[in-house]
Amino acid sequence: MTSNDDPSYRLGLALAEVSRMWRHVLDARLKPLGLSTARWVALVNLSAHPEGLTQNALALRVGIKGSTLVRQLDQLEADGWVVRRAQPGDRRVKRVFLTPKARPALASISAVGRGLRRELLRDSSEAEIRACVRLLGRLKTRLQPLADPLAAESRVPPRLVAAE
Repeated sequence: MTSNDDPSYRLGLALAEVSRMWRHVLDARLKPLGLSTARWVALVNLSAHPEGLTQNALALRVGIKGSTLVRQLDQLEADGWVVRRAQPGDRRVKRVFLTPKARPALASISAVGRGLRRELLRDSSEAEIRACVRLLGRLKTRLQPLADPLAAESRVPPRLVAAE
């Protein structure tokens, strides 16, 4: 069997191509809102944390380096989507918060994503989608420690010690 006949080989290529194309189309559809996929991911993560997130915590959740996130946050802040504030007790640490402008935009962002998913998955059964999500979840679990061993270690819960 040649590598082109191996379904796992084709899966890797398909994942890369679909991911790139999905992001490209989503970026184009978010552009009229003044957003991109990268900005959307940051806003969605912040929306789940009304108490704000430190820049480091947000970088981990978004899956990018802190320096890359700082550039995105600079743009988001300049456009009025987020605000950064010094953390009480440690002025070196910045917490990031959504602004009032961002909250209603999240509904529009969600509608764009939902519309694209419906369009792309229109002839897929719920069982197919669930199976695909399970497979991707397993792949993600196996890739995380390989992609960022230090971050993976920080996510491992501490071992529980049985009471003697």
